[in-house]
Amino acid sequence: MDYDVAEIFDRILNTCKIKNLKELSIHFGYKENWASSTRSRKTIPWDICLKIAIEYNLSIDFLVFGIENSSNKIDIDELKTPINEGVFNSIQAELIELKEGVKISNIVKTITSEISEHYDVQEVNLTKKAV
Repeated sequence: MDYDVAEIFDRILNTCKIKNLKELSIHFGYKENWASSTRSRKTIPWDICLKIAIEYNLSIDFLVFGIENSSNKIDIDELKTPINEGVFNSIQAELIELKEGVKISNIVKTITSEISEHYDVQEVNLTKKAV
């Protein structure tokens, strides 16, 4: 795989919300010209990539190659069945009492909506194909 050091530095700057290479250098405790000279030499700042990956819970693949790790994404449709079962079991165990007119599917929709707001989810459109 090929990499572009300028793009790596761009992803680092964007991730850390830092405006320029001088600020980046200072932020990580280096001299003011460290980032610009490292980028000019086309050297990957592995130590910085590792620190950022840990701090921001990112993959090195994203920082170096720009590849987003889709395995970190949650398929919300895959969660609906176990959530549905958990709500149903909670009702059976009398942990939850449904109000009149409320369906389990309404509760599942509310829960999955909350998950979607806080995590990187992907919606999968499961449509049946005609055979």
